[in-house]
Amino acid sequence: MGPWGFRFKSRLHRLRRYRHIIAVLMKYGLEEVAEALRSRVLVRLGEKIAPVRIKRIAEGRSRAERFRLALEELGPTFIKFGQLLSTRPDIIPLEYVQELGHLQDQVKPELPDRIRAEVERQLDGKLEDVFSSFDPSPLAAGSIAQVHRATTPEGDSVAVKVRRPGIVQVIQAECEVLEELASILKMTLFEHETIDPRQMVGEFVEAVSKETDLANERRNQLRFIRSFAQDPTVHIPRVYEKYCTPAILTMEYIDGIKPGDPAILREHGLDPKLIAVRGANLVLRQIFELGFFHADPHPGNFFLLPGNVLAPIDFGQVAHLSSQDRRLFNEIVLAVVENEPGRVVRMLDRLDMVQEKTDTAKLTAGMEQLIDAYRDLPLRNIPFGPAVTQTFDLLRLNYVRPPAQFTLMLKSMVTIEAFARSLDPDFNLTEVLKPYARRASMQDFEPKRLLRHMHQAMLDAGDLASRLPEDVNAILSKFRQGKFQVRVQHEHLETLTKTLDKSSNRISFALIIAALLIGSSMLVAQESLRQVGMFGYFIAAVFGVWLLVSIIRGGKL
Repeated sequence: MGPWGFRFKSRLHRLRRYRHIIAVLMKYGLEEVAEALRSRVLVRLGEKIAPVRIKRIAEGRSRAERFRLALEELGPTFIKFGQLLSTRPDIIPLEYVQELGHLQDQVKPELPDRIRAEVERQLDGKLEDVFSSFDPSPLAAGSIAQVHRATTPEGDSVAVKVRRPGIVQVIQAECEVLEELASILKMTLFEHETIDPRQMVGEFVEAVSKETDLANERRNQLRFIRSFAQDPTVHIPRVYEKYCTPAILTMEYIDGIKPGDPAILREHGLDPKLIAVRGANLVLRQIFELGFFHADPHPGNFFLLPGNVLAPIDFGQVAHLSSQDRRLFNEIVLAVVENEPGRVVRMLDRLDMVQEKTDTAKLTAGMEQLIDAYRDLPLRNIPFGPAVTQTFDLLRLNYVRPPAQFTLMLKSMVTIEAFARSLDPDFNLTEVLKPYARRASMQDFEPKRLLRHMHQAMLDAGDLASRLPEDVNAILSKFRQGKFQVRVQHEHLETLTKTLDKSSNRISFALIIAALLIGSSMLVAQESLRQVGMFGYFIAAVFGVWLLVSIIRGGKL
């Protein structure tokens, strides 16, 4: 098939996909979104793409639930996009966050023959030669990969994660459709809003491309192994790099139990309360000490081993946290403790998170109300999850956009708190968080860190001093050559220029009319030139009426 054939096939696929998307949106009562897409797509792809009559279902359900059902019907890529949105309470309302949190990767396992062929192609050998045994029935199946139990020739029991054949191409095609849809929605429904669907889709494309690369997950897992090598409360599964490729990840098989009913855990000799504390410490250490963290620490991503040891799995979703993000979190904690709402607002403004539409007085007042609600409570009694949720609502309603990684950090902390509370109803994350926050707030005052900052400042100052003569010489040289330019940008200067130009034109026109009237009066006084003077009066009257009408129509009378 030539290039024209591929283009036609791609265009035909997109046309069918757009038609399906619009049909599903209309089916679940999301007409305004469907119509926005339909109006744009009609121009580009033709009338036949846009279905008009669709059987409506899901009547009586909330809009958030209908949105979730639509994403589920649109398939795995849209489900994953919904799962990403569920981690962004700074962008979408809490109702949608909670509803999209129910999205699950419920897909059928890949055919055994296709998995076998993929393993043999990736590891360059017959399956029987690569592994002593390989169970064709998967332990778990997701939209991107599925996991099989196997045994290495050395006799080690392993879990082999195999990427679905062809899934990379499918996701790339779906992401292109998502990017086009985001552009259409930005131009139609969100043209004058701070919400930018293109940015959300961009973040999703980046995240899902990392998730399809199992070599990236392998690197994350190896980093966790190194970081927790000396921690006896955590066991990260060993990676068998000999049996790994970008589409295959082979790791130690964990024979543990899933977190669940505390009574069942006790029957297995485990302590639910201790596991709750260790789970929280696992996440908080990643955030405050390591600067990278497991972005989805829900119970399904943990196994429990004898001795109350936690074994986290699935390292495809790992986020990196900057020192700036951690500093912002410390500022929020200190503002709550010291009752200084303006401190948070100043920090947000300093970090360029406050937008033009933000009313800082309103934001400060909202922050003050939020802090007042918890001010009289002991720190250990402050409910972390509800407080974070209310903070996100406040920021979103005031057009404040915190960094995505900062949002993921807080979301991870809320998730681990829910996980810990399921094991111990009396668990309080704030108590476990306190020593980490205290150490983090003191880090900037550590002698080593202060010396490092001073050393860097001196290096920067020395670099500036060494380059100053050269920079001054370059500026003077441009002066001498007449090439030195100063550019000044003033907001709304163009509008001011137009206004002054219009005003000066009207003044000039009025002077011309006055001159005509004076000149015509002098001519009328002379018998021989009376007709010329009368004509001048007529012209002045016409110009005067025109000027008056233009002023009235401009609303400046």
